[in-house]
Amino acid sequence: MTQPPENPGIGTPLAEDEFGTVPALQAALRTEHAAVYAYGYIGARSEDRRRERCYEHLEAHRAQRDTLRARLRDRGARPVPGEPAYDLPEGDGGAALDGYARGVERQTAQAYLELAASPDTAVRDLALRSLQDATLRRMEWGGELAAFPGFAADAPPPRGG
Repeated sequence: MTQPPENPGIGTPLAEDEFGTVPALQAALRTEHAAVYAYGYIGARSEDRRRERCYEHLEAHRAQRDTLRARLRDRGARPVPGEPAYDLPEGDGGAALDGYARGVERQTAQAYLELAASPDTAVRDLALRSLQDATLRRMEWGGELAAFPGFAADAPPPRGG
């Protein structure tokens, strides 16, 4: 059995209730709601290959949203609903839409990186696979591979201790 992550301040493993898997799942679900909204917007303003890629990513985010909802229900939590609207890009040209998609995937990656700290092995697996998927999607929209995907502004992880 895999041990939960250690608390660097004390040196003892974090308990499930100390980490807060449910709040981290809810945060990831919020980013998936935003991604579904964003890709609907991008797809409606795109043509040809950009539209096809957009709808592929839209379906991936819908499936991920549904998976997160199920994980939350399994834990006895009520999944957060989506917002009525989300921020949109300034323009609707190709470059603006590509940048918007990269930003969506960056936020998604950040949420899954935080979820990866869960002491639950199945949740960590979900988070790491989702972080990888978000990173690859970001690259499909023209993003660079960051040294530390998912960290804010691609900063390195903080040092423990």
